[in-house]
Amino acid sequence: MARQARTVIPGQVMHVMVRGNNREALFFSDEDRRIYLEWLREAAKQFACSVHAFALMPNHVHLLLTPQKEDSLAKTMQSLGRRYAQYFNQQHKRSGTIWEGRYRSSLIDPDYFLRCQRYIELNPVRAGYESSPQESSWTSYASHIGGNSEPWLVDHENFWRLGNTPFERQIGWANFVKEGAPHWEDRQITESLIRSKPWVSDIYAKKIFKDSPEITQIRHRGRPRKINTLNSVA
Repeated sequence: MARQARTVIPGQVMHVMVRGNNREALFFSDEDRRIYLEWLREAAKQFACSVHAFALMPNHVHLLLTPQKEDSLAKTMQSLGRRYAQYFNQQHKRSGTIWEGRYRSSLIDPDYFLRCQRYIELNPVRAGYESSPQESSWTSYASHIGGNSEPWLVDHENFWRLGNTPFERQIGWANFVKEGAPHWEDRQITESLIRSKPWVSDIYAKKIFKDSPEITQIRHRGRPRKINTLNSVA
């Protein structure tokens, strides 16, 4: 069976996930995590991807990024994957693949960007590893609330709309994440990612995929509603 073509549009946000082979661990130490992030930064810069958010879980990784070219995402993930796999095998005296097949990816509607970033930064809490996002050492949450800074991260334009100053944006983001997400929202994001389908509204789908509507076809019970302000959903 032929591989499903990825939906990648330069300038449009992508939610990406990569898993360890057989759900095995990808990180055994903080040094492993630091190296992975450093090489993510280098690959993204080399191949023109803007990284907005991340979550390093024990056996998988979530990324939120915007490829600037048609091949930016593929080249970034391939370079990072090969480099880290070689390091991981040498460091931990093992051999063979460390990845579970291809990475999964889902194009994100700009109106849903903040929700997807929240999904990623709450991943350790949702999985039961942490009791709050503040306790998560290896997500981008700390950077977005003014904690440990990752200066290479690029804030999306929708994040900038949370406030006129860094402090306003940090407080706004902390409040938005604290609200949590409804179960149906988490389910939609997960299903779209696992199937490598776009997570988009009907209006956005008709605008972007009018010639190939089947690309977005996943039937959900309910749909996201447009966010008018940070704490108000219409």
